[in-house]
Amino acid sequence: MSEITGLSIIESINPSVMTTSLQKIHQFQQLVQSQMKQNHDYGIIPGTEKPTLLKPGAEKILMLMGLTSEFDIVESTRGFDLGFFQYQVKCCLYKNGICITQGMGAANTKERKYIKMDAYTMDNTVLKMAKKRALVDAALLVGSLSDVFTQDIEDMDLTGQQASGQQKYATDNSGTIS
Repeated sequence: MSEITGLSIIESINPSVMTTSLQKIHQFQQLVQSQMKQNHDYGIIPGTEKPTLLKPGAEKILMLMGLTSEFDIVESTRGFDLGFFQYQVKCCLYKNGICITQGMGAANTKERKYIKMDAYTMDNTVLKMAKKRALVDAALLVGSLSDVFTQDIEDMDLTGQQASGQQKYATDNSGTIS
């Protein structure tokens, strides 16, 4: 049995097929960029290079591709005695019952944005944030969109503090990703 290496994979690739695939990826990225709405599907944080993909945008990407999502809690801590809750979640994206890719997300009550809140009321919020992060991670992977969007920093300004309302996004008159 021959060993599979990076070089053996490269040698087996048909350059014209790869060129066509790269063109299709670029077309998909352009479609996504043209259809997403700033401050809803993605946000732009002052001082960052790329827009941040938000949950509504990730959900649209899945719908465009005809994918469904399934979540699994990989690890969790539900420390009612200490008020500490954390979740690590895996999101699998499926097409016709086959897992195409997966993303990971984590959240906990020690994150800066939750630290001044009552940790005992944050269990569900932290779980949902971990799920959202896993979903966005999977959407970025499946759509080859990491050069268009980033993730996770949508909840913070440049100092790492939680931003509020419209102040956390730069405005763009065209409403498109620049």
